[in-house]
Amino acid sequence: MKNAIYLFVGFVFILSCNDEAYDSNTENSNNTTSDFSPSGSNDYWIYDVVGSSADVPEMNFTATDSIYTSSVDENSFTLNANNNGVANGSMNILLTNGIISKTPTTLVFDGTIDVPQNLLDIGFTQDLSIENMTLLNLEATNNEEMFVQESDFSETMDIMGTDVPVEISSRVSTKKINFYTNEAINGTNYTDVFEAEFALNIGIIGTFSVEGFTQTIPILETQDVMKVTYFYANNIGLVRAETIQGISLSSQLIGLLNFLDIPLDFPANVSIESIEELSDYSIE
Repeated sequence: MKNAIYLFVGFVFILSCNDEAYDSNTENSNNTTSDFSPSGSNDYWIYDVVGSSADVPEMNFTATDSIYTSSVDENSFTLNANNNGVANGSMNILLTNGIISKTPTTLVFDGTIDVPQNLLDIGFTQDLSIENMTLLNLEATNNEEMFVQESDFSETMDIMGTDVPVEISSRVSTKKINFYTNEAINGTNYTDVFEAEFALNIGIIGTFSVEGFTQTIPILETQDVMKVTYFYANNIGLVRAETIQGISLSSQLIGLLNFLDIPLDFPANVSIESIEELSDYSIE
């Protein structure tokens, strides 16, 4: 359960630095993604992880992630975490769930995305597999989407003991936010920092049978259930990730459950925040 809850962590944090940003199309042309994502066989990164939530008090926690290169195959590599292979931070969970590949200008991820625990609580079982998700693109402009994957599918979800046919829409995207020549992050000044955002958006509509009548209502209004702002620094790799995860069940679903006198055994609205902050690293 602890590992499942860790998948649900997140938070929103705004940096107050005012360093001048520049467009990567013109001013960072001398950099390659290898500069931003070292993958030597002995490379490692240590992160302080902090989670907090007013909705789920047990998510007020501190932890440490030790991330290291697990395997290297030409331009691809994998990462592992801690002694048990399970990371505590949301971005580190993502990065250790697949294969990362490099071209001169892009950093690409192939793997799976772990969904928030509340989606599992209401019976969400779909495996969110991702192919060719761009994490970093040195040729992208500010606020340009680097990757979008949309899908619609049907399944049956067990919602509070009732099998409900549902229609699910998902959208996974990454977007370049900015590129900084100099930026203060975690109290440290870094040179050449790529800032980007990952978002997982989900919407669920269910068809319920109530006293002989069929009713179609939203279970989860279309919303971002996970959003991660992450920062890669030149010659280091990931230096910071700021995440907010959570869901808000629709008022129609809450009203229907109340009408049927079915109590929820988990919060209807949950928001959990977290931060992963680089504290130490070693690059070959």
